[in-house]
Amino acid sequence: MITLGWNSIRNIGKADSANRWYPAPEVAPYFAHIRSPSRAWPYSYAKAAQTRKFATWLLVNRPELANRLGVTV
Repeated sequence: MITLGWNSIRNIGKADSANRWYPAPEVAPYFAHIRSPSRAWPYSYAKAAQTRKFATWLLVNRPELANRLGVTV
């Protein structure tokens, strides 16, 4: 299984002026249980998006997005 790199993550979300990354609404439900970013921990969502668990979630819940990002089994 391929996990997402920083370039792919930038395509499914955006960063604010403090460089905290937030997911796009289409994948936001996955991050509901994860600590939201702060100035001390700006990559909490981004690091969660780089896991195999998230790649698996994408394949199951958003297969068209997973294919576009190159996530495969």
